[in-house]
Amino acid sequence: MKLSTIRERVKQFLKESLDSKDLGENVRVVGIESADDGWVVEADVIERNLALPGHRVFEKKRYIVKLTENLDVTAYRQINEAENRET
Repeated sequence: MKLSTIRERVKQFLKESLDSKDLGENVRVVGIESADDGWVVEADVIERNLALPGHRVFEKKRYIVKLTENLDVTAYRQINEAENRET
């Protein structure tokens, strides 16, 4: 499996799941690891801060996405940058 294919699948999934369609919102894959049954991908997402409606304030959030070998997403969650992806 090409890493570029995995990267694009995760970007597409996070944009759709987080409804990141606002100008300025972006997804950047920062790590891809092979797992026994697929892939574990770490990504930074620039999201609009919804606590400040009417303002264009963005913040970076980090997500872990787990995929099967066929690139079906089985789980995802937001993590703290200090949090180890093994936990």
